[in-house]
Amino acid sequence: MAFTAANDLAKKIKAGAFDKLYYFYGHDSGALEAYVKKLIKKLCPDGDQTMNLHSFDGKKPDIAEIAGACEMLPLFAPRVVVTINDLNMDTLVRSDGDDLRKILSDLPETTSVVIYSTGVDLYKNKRSLTDKNKRFADFCAKHGSVCEFAYRRVSDTGKSIAAAVKKAGCGISKQDAEYLADCCLCDTSFIGHELEKLTAYAVNRTITREDIDALCVKKVESDGFALAINILRGNASMVFNRIKELSEQNYEAFEILGVISFSMTDLYRAKLARSSGRSVSDCAADFKYGKNREFAVKNAYSECSNMTCERIRQSLKIFSDTDLLLKTRSSGKSGDMLVLEQAAAKAMALRC
Repeated sequence: MAFTAANDLAKKIKAGAFDKLYYFYGHDSGALEAYVKKLIKKLCPDGDQTMNLHSFDGKKPDIAEIAGACEMLPLFAPRVVVTINDLNMDTLVRSDGDDLRKILSDLPETTSVVIYSTGVDLYKNKRSLTDKNKRFADFCAKHGSVCEFAYRRVSDTGKSIAAAVKKAGCGISKQDAEYLADCCLCDTSFIGHELEKLTAYAVNRTITREDIDALCVKKVESDGFALAINILRGNASMVFNRIKELSEQNYEAFEILGVISFSMTDLYRAKLARSSGRSVSDCAADFKYGKNREFAVKNAYSECSNMTCERIRQSLKIFSDTDLLLKTRSSGKSGDMLVLEQAAAKAMALRC
């Protein structure tokens, strides 16, 4: 078997073709958890779960008990289902890891094991699993199905939002659905909480952009682009007010600085690409943007036309120096926020 997409795996499961081993991971834990719940019900319906469903905590796995559960015969049901949540190979004792692989490589025909992660970070960076977890994922792919639940594209998430809003008896425009998806960084779990508030507030009417801004708590990462753009445009009122709001939401100065720098880097890449006659898709491919972040390139490409490369470059230099300053000394939260505001002011004062 190989790594597969969630939709393709769902078609296979719907057709009744079940694997003995499933391994699920990814940043979109909300979508992952919902998928696993449906899979478990498919493998082991509610009426069979008392005797045939065995769940284990992957943070403190008892390998002997897992082995025993995997060897059990199903009682009045087609199969036994064993679930292991939040298994992290980086924290697992090597001997336990070896024993677990032996168990999973020789599962009975009547046993299905579902390993999934919703509360642990298995990544070494934004895209790649740590070495040990990657090797384990490759092992699972040889013996079953492996699926990564990455954040979806804004357009796809917007469609899901629109469908959920319609089901709740409200409406929302395509643009505002995608705006909400962007604010929530396409995080299914986070979006679910925000939709509960919005649909309860906008009973039987269309949800507006004003509703979203008034009720929804934006993830700090979603502010990066707006702050970066307004710093380069010299919009001091917006920049300082938003930094103050983020501070009051208990975000640290280095976190806010990080998302500003991240989005400013997107703008710099887009400006270089545009200046060189490269397209949005060229830029996304050249810098290896995932499908769920292609919108960042598109937005940056359209916004950077009136900005000079030198202004963006010098702004990035200011924030790079500030990042080093914040990480090598601390003046307390209020002092660090002052350092951040000074950096923003220096960048807004540039004339180039």
